[in-house]
Amino acid sequence: MSQSVDLKLVSRFAGTLPAALLRSFLPSLREHALLIAIVAVHLLAGLAMPSLLGRPLAFQLDLGKVAGVIWLIGFWSVLVAALVGFAAAAIRSRGVRPLAAAFAWLRDDLLRADRIWGGLIVFALLPVFGWNFAYLQALMPFLHDLDWDPTFAAWDATLHFGRQPWDWLQPLLGYPALTSLLSLIYALWFFVLYAVNAWQAFARQDPVRRMQYLLCTTLIWAVLGNVFCTLLASGGPVYYGRLTGLPDPFAPLFQYLDSAHGQWLNFSREIQEKMWALFLVNGEGGRIAGAVAAMPSLHVASACGFYLGARATHRWLGWAFLGFLALMLLGSVHLGWHYAIDGYAGIGGTLLLWWGCGRLLRWPWMRRLLWGAHPLSKTGAGVTRRNQSMP
Repeated sequence: MSQSVDLKLVSRFAGTLPAALLRSFLPSLREHALLIAIVAVHLLAGLAMPSLLGRPLAFQLDLGKVAGVIWLIGFWSVLVAALVGFAAAAIRSRGVRPLAAAFAWLRDDLLRADRIWGGLIVFALLPVFGWNFAYLQALMPFLHDLDWDPTFAAWDATLHFGRQPWDWLQPLLGYPALTSLLSLIYALWFFVLYAVNAWQAFARQDPVRRMQYLLCTTLIWAVLGNVFCTLLASGGPVYYGRLTGLPDPFAPLFQYLDSAHGQWLNFSREIQEKMWALFLVNGEGGRIAGAVAAMPSLHVASACGFYLGARATHRWLGWAFLGFLALMLLGSVHLGWHYAIDGYAGIGGTLLLWWGCGRLLRWPWMRRLLWGAHPLSKTGAGVTRRNQSMP
């Protein structure tokens, strides 16, 4: 009897979902209007570059591959969250019709029309924005010489009492097994990035805070990653000697890293050399392949964004992502990717963007533009139900 009731509930919901999706499409599109506009302006900047530079440019990175990777990570992130939520809803029922409770959670929470549209819109934008970001970053050498490395290395030493930061960290982190572990965590950042983006794309607990994260993250990549990476063009410690031709203060670090790589796998060393090979392709026959860029650190900046978004959701989640941010900052220096000031600049820039996006979204005119007449409380009342089990 209980099973038949559960099936009736699923059948009823399946019949009403299309109508709910149709009603929610335009409000969801309106909610994301500012995000769509930023991505559109960013794309137009990329499309204008061949004309501005007066030369044909063929980017080797395929948009279809970018979309495939992003959507695959997003799919698995959402699927895992759905399975955990379904099981949690059944457990919370304490044995009283657990399937009915789990399917009710699916109907009332996970498969809400505004959640579905929000996630679909964000994941339609992500591949286009990510591809165009990489394209614009790869054009950096055509827009500005990579000539800031000597300055940043000198500033780093001055700020850290006359020694390079990697030198201070070496007694703490200079063990091959620890270096290997840190390089693995640093490489996993890519998957954490899109898992967090998937979480925020489908989140509905607080629409204003969610949009603050999405706007802040987009601007981290567009403003810090494209504009300031170009104005402050540098390659980082790993490429210091190759780019400057000067005596390399990071040579002892890479002697250690190469030696450690022979004992324990260092993911960063292989990626660094592949990125340099792609960088050397730039300009050959109008081809654009990849970039080397250090200031500011986008690994650290985006990890700071994770922390700010997580802290606004759950205190314990905020502490977890603060630990991840610390590991990204340490790894960026120890693995030779960045000067320490690259990370500091990334954190400072992210804090400013987070604050600015928050102020903008709390402006009454902007709220009316994105959410209409819906009264938005701190928890998003009026746009979403209270006391939801899923963020």
